Amino acid sequence: MPSTDALLTPRDLGRWGLRLGVSRGRPPVVEDDELEAARALRLVLHRVFSAIAEGRRPRRADLEALARDHASAAGAARLAPADDGAWRLTWPAAEPRAVRFAVAVDAMALLADPARLARVHRCPGPACGWLFLDTSGRRRWCSMSTCGSRVKMRRLYARRRQAERRQ
Repeated sequence: MPSTDALLTPRDLGRWGLRLGVSRGRPPVVEDDELEAARALRLVLHRVFSAIAEGRRPRRADLEALARDHASAAGAARLAPADDGAWRLTWPAAEPRAVRFAVAVDAMALLADPARLARVHRCPGPACGWLFLDTSGRRRWCSMSTCGSRVKMRRLYARRRQAERRQ
């Protein structure tokens, strides 16, 4: 696993749920098998949205895996009113699968929204591979502070070297 992986332990998954607003208060107790299921979904989603960002059709097996997680999420959920007047799927506070379920539901919503789906891009940074949703219509990098600035610095150094060679 890459050193930047934020999901190293079951507890990390629970804390991520708090940051996402899926869980409130204490994070639910998450076991190793749920951590592995969440990581498997993450890999499926990366393949699905990478394919879309590259103008390819996602693999059928990946779409079926996402559909299974989505069906499980819907089966375990209840509809609850949200602050904005909409209704959303929610899960009990102690539901250890809530984070994975929320991610699967959000992924399906993204797949069903052609305007937003067209804004899914893969970062062109060397050895990056991160995916992002470009809500501005102008974004090129996963993060300007990482990939964007690295590429800009490389270009600057290359221009300086070229200018020095001409002198």
